[in-house]
Parts: sequence; structure tokens; C-alpha cells
Amino acid sequence: MKVLRCEKAILGNGGAIEDAVLLIEGSKIMEVGDKSSVDIPRDAEEVGIRGGFVLPGLIDTHLHLAIGPGENYAEQFRSSDGVHLATGVVNARVTLDSGVTTARDLGARNRVAFDLREVERTGLILSPRLLVCGRSITMTGGHFHYCGAEADGYEGVRKATRQLLKEGADFIKIMTSGGGTVGTRRELPSYSTEEIRGAVDAAHSVGKTVTAHCHATQAIINAVEAGVDVIEHCSFMGPDGRGGVKHEFREDVAEEVVKKGIWVDNLLNPRQENYGRVKNSFENFRGFKELNAKILPGTDGLKPLQTGLMPLALEMWVKGGASPMEAMMAATSISAEAIGLGDLIGTIEPGKEADLVVVGSDPLMNIVALRDPQMIMKGGKVVPPSMQFEARGELARLASGFSAAFT
Repeated sequence: MKVLRCEKAILGNGGAIEDAVLLIEGSKIMEVGDKSSVDIPRDAEEVGIRGGFVLPGLIDTHLHLAIGPGENYAEQFRSSDGVHLATGVVNARVTLDSGVTTARDLGARNRVAFDLREVERTGLILSPRLLVCGRSITMTGGHFHYCGAEADGYEGVRKATRQLLKEGADFIKIMTSGGGTVGTRRELPSYSTEEIRGAVDAAHSVGKTVTAHCHATQAIINAVEAGVDVIEHCSFMGPDGRGGVKHEFREDVAEEVVKKGIWVDNLLNPRQENYGRVKNSFENFRGFKELNAKILPGTDGLKPLQTGLMPLALEMWVKGGASPMEAMMAATSISAEAIGLGDLIGTIEPGKEADLVVVGSDPLMNIVALRDPQMIMKGGKVVPPSMQFEARGELARLASGFSAAFT
């Protein structure tokens, strides 16, 4: 039996306990309460330092851990699958060091993401618990076509979905608009409603979910009509009629997203450094928040030093009008529900996995406290300190950029 004593436990469900004591056995939380209500066994092993503030391990619902190094997609995908897998090992550790104990990988090449998940499950590497889609399904020549899952038409998309499910995909990702891949356009849809429905029909028939990459407004509309479960980015982009791109938050479309109960992920991207796109992202976030949408704080972390950004994503949530408690719930219990692991993780309560983060000051008073974890525990085991968490410097650099724009 292990005992963890903290100044405060932030439970992940909106509650908090002062002078908290947690009892942990194996991978599970056995008991949590204030120090006067928990009977600590005499032989219990103390973990961590007394004091501090504990919260559930964070969940990042949008990462690309296993893509090779480089400044753009063309460079990144020139590397071999072995280099991609090695990058994934490094990124997984950086992500875990940031306090993220569970993550969804939203696309890598060939079988690299499946291999990374297998290595994590064997315990050979220190990594967040991983859910993977394997490869992102895309139109011929579409965004992320390098990954090897090009498909067209209802039957083509359905067949590609079934192949990924056969290989063990935890969920399906489909690129319904262009993205950063050369030759694709963010403001235009890449799949019709019927084509997207090919993925939805095949995945839902076996109880799996579908998440859709959508920058274009028409792509959002198509994805909603097709019945996807999660929309990534939801950028509301469209052609401006002069060869450029315009942004216009469409409340009518957002209302349909909310009405259908679709989750919206990665509205605020910590990697964005372009002032205009950041401003538009905050507009979208606030618009969805006013509609009480189901919003997730995935980071879209992509390459070394640009994973481990969940603390910054939550700072952006607070700047966008969320309370620190709302931001932390989004990255814990709410994300756990969205990815189907609500019975396992996301809150500090008896029977849940002992996935925990301890920070030195109260994040309810200042969310920036999450940037510097003092202790991380995954499945009841303390994660040993690492020199790899160089992302702290990247957090500070990116934070200074958006703080200057939105003070």
C-alpha cells in the first residue's frame, strides 16, 4: 500500500479536498479523503513529498507522436519508418513528462503507431497509455497521404476503415478537408458526406468511433451530416472569392454540432504562432463555449519539443474564458468520457487507475502551475525524473507569443 499526502486533491469532477490523503494499491486508487477521514496502514509506503497539489493524469486527445523530424511534412515523411518509431519513443516520454498519462495518436505512417502502442503496452518504454487510429484515411493525394491510407468513394473509404479495424485501430481518423500537406487546401472539403459515411458505417457497426479532421466549413457540414463522433480543429475556413481564405464562425453549423452531441477537439492549438489564426481560434472556442458544446483540449503536438504542450493548451482555455477548474476537467474526466475510458481514468476516486500529477502550487489559483510537475504517477508507479522534458522551454516561448496578443 502506498500513501500520498497533499495540500489539496483536485478530483477532476469539479470537486477538491483540502489536506488530502490518497491510498494506492497496485495500479488502483483505494481511498481518498481528508487526513482526518483516512485510516493510513502502519506499513504504508510514503510516495512523493508531503504537500503539493494532486490532480488526475492529463489526457491529450490529439497528438501525432510518431512522425519523423523536419520542418514540414515533406521533410518529416522522408525518414524511414524506423526513424518515425524512434521519434515516437522520444515524443511519448516528453508527453508523459508533461503530466499527460493517456493520449490519442491521430495518425502515423504504415504500422508505426500500432508498433508504438505495442511497445508501450509491453512496458519497454515510458509513455502515456495510448489509443491509436493507425493511419489517417484521406483522399488520393490528400492531407497526410504519406501515411498510406488513401481511399475514394463510399466503398473505398469503408474498405480502408475495415482494414484499419482489422489491424487493431482503437478509432478511425478521416481527413475531410485539406491541411498542411502541399497540394491540399484547408478551406475546401476533400470528402463528400457519402464518402465520410463509409467510415462511420464501418466503424459504428463494431462499436468504434470516427474523428474527422475539418478545417473547411463545408467539411464540418459534411462530417456532421455523416454522423462522426469528434471533429478536429473545426476552423470554419472557406474561399474568400479572391483566391484567398476567409474565416467566419458559423453559429448555425456550430448549433448542429452541439445538437448532434459531437465532440469538438483542438480548437485552440498551442503550436499556432500566426496572429490571425490564433485570433480566429479563440473566436471559435468562445462561440462553441457559449453554446455549451462538448469541447476537448487536444494539442495537435507533432514533433520533438512540440509535444508535451497540454499545460499551455489549458492556459489558452483560461485566456479564452474557461475557469481553471473547467480547463482541468476538460483534460481529465471529460476527455476520459470522450475516449471511452471514463470508468478507468479521469478522476481521483476509489477504483480508478492511479494516474496522477502533483504540482507545487495551486493550479486553481494559477493554471500556469501545471507547467512544472513535481511528480507523475501512471498506473500506481512513480515515473522517474527525466532530462528529456526540454519542452518546458518551448512552453514558455509559445506562451509568451499568445500572451502578448491576448492580454
